[in-house]
Amino acid sequence: MEKRWHTARIISYIVLMVYAIVSLSPFIWAFLVSVAPMIYHINGKPMGVNIMQWPPEINIFKFPPEVFGAPSTASNYAKVFEVTPFARWILNTVIYAGSVTLANLVLDAFAGFAFARLRFPGRNLIFTLLLGTLMVPFPVIIIPIYNMMVSFNLANTYGGLIFPKIASVTGLFLMRQFYMSIPLEMDEAAKIDGAGIFRRFWQIDSPMALPAFATLAIYTFMGTWNDFLWPLIITSSKNMFTLTMGLNFFRTSYYTFWQLMMAASILMTVPMIVIFLSLQKQFVETGATSALKG
Repeated sequence: MEKRWHTARIISYIVLMVYAIVSLSPFIWAFLVSVAPMIYHINGKPMGVNIMQWPPEINIFKFPPEVFGAPSTASNYAKVFEVTPFARWILNTVIYAGSVTLANLVLDAFAGFAFARLRFPGRNLIFTLLLGTLMVPFPVIIIPIYNMMVSFNLANTYGGLIFPKIASVTGLFLMRQFYMSIPLEMDEAAKIDGAGIFRRFWQIDSPMALPAFATLAIYTFMGTWNDFLWPLIITSSKNMFTLTMGLNFFRTSYYTFWQLMMAASILMTVPMIVIFLSLQKQFVETGATSALKG
């Protein structure tokens, strides 16, 4: 029995390693392309780089190391900032994603707490109707929302970007389920001690729901950071572009500057990795709590 368990463990590790390699290979390729030169010289003769070749001819024993048979360079990262207002796009994306995430944390938490703890007429009906809206895809309502933003003079502004995304039914559902997993007796004891609704929300339930807040923050921030469709619709000037919109700047009708696009993509991906790694403990705790509750 122990030998069979050992064999199964080895097989599971092999499967996980293969999955990790397959999952990481696009990021590795993107990084290699981002450090490949647009053009290099051999004996004074300009040469192009074939970034589609496989294997990519990596030589780490030279200085600088070679990728795709050409000397690697970090100049592509600097050039991204030279040829585009990339710093402004980063600022726009941080404002967009940060504001939407903060608004969702506040509003979804309030709504989730209300549906989990308060008793009011039509509570279950309203909650069911809200869940029903999840079946309506965003592209179906994007034109009415756009017309609404135009009528409010919010097109091509931060307000137009942020306002339609300040709350989500998915976040409401997540927070409601987590609040419901907290023993009701704690709220009742606090109520007996004279704590009102807002005090129970801030001092009793919300501190215990920090894993849910972290999970909601990760999902919301990553989804907004990578959002392309809504910024494409609501923004029109280059100075209001987000990073996802800016990546399209490196593509023309006849040619794609892959080295610059991959460098910009790496710069865009790094904040997501940092945020996930910093909040992964709370993220796992939310999954464990949901599993225990189920």
